Amino acid sequence: MHPSGRPLVISHRTNEGDSPENTLLGIERAIADGCDAVEVDVRATLDGALVLMHDEMLERTTGDPRAVEAVTLEALRALRCGGPQGHEPQPIPTLDETLACLAGRIAVVIDVPAPGEAIEASIAEAVRRAGAEARTWLTPTFDDEVERTLRRFPGFPTYFDLTHRPLPPEAIEERIRLAGRLGVTGINPIHTALTPEAVALAHGLGLQVACWTVDEPADIARVIGLGVDAITTNYPVRVFQAARDALGGRLDR
Repeated sequence: MHPSGRPLVISHRTNEGDSPENTLLGIERAIADGCDAVEVDVRATLDGALVLMHDEMLERTTGDPRAVEAVTLEALRALRCGGPQGHEPQPIPTLDETLACLAGRIAVVIDVPAPGEAIEASIAEAVRRAGAEARTWLTPTFDDEVERTLRRFPGFPTYFDLTHRPLPPEAIEERIRLAGRLGVTGINPIHTALTPEAVALAHGLGLQVACWTVDEPADIARVIGLGVDAITTNYPVRVFQAARDALGGRLDR
């Protein structure tokens, strides 16, 4: 939670709503909007370079039919990532370039779409090389990934992405209690999985509550009303406006 009383605002895939996703331009837009953190997706190329890319395949974002892991960094440098109309397609940055661009201005949330020991070790090395440990958050999805993350990144804020769909009350309670036992910083489920009871249970266990990806005004207002600590969104300005409304017009970004 921000000191002003609003949830922390996390820009999803570098302001995907109005910028090419997973790009340095998107990071600058997130910073300009006043975000507390920017979420990026990290994959490895054929020659082991860490780059920002959500999909396994390059087709959707660049038009290239190959997989990320099938191309070298040099080949990837020739591609451009498109985005919302009005923006020139952007280069695909490496994780090193991303951390250098951020330079501690806001936090970075690293998601690993294809987790595993090798890529997680490389990410940890890159973060430490950049001296970015204090401003790097992790969002593991699978139980074993959570355990590896806590071991590989000791002391890093770690938010357990514990479900991608709504669950029955007893099931979400079980997952939240598991998060408490694992010792993570907080939970980070899809926003539709959160209920007042789930948020209260998590807070009662000392867990922060984050959620994704919240874009529609009604959904933003609902999760703010639930008392979540962080919101991941493609449209940060909408969250700031909803938080301002909820706080009666008083908001310090």
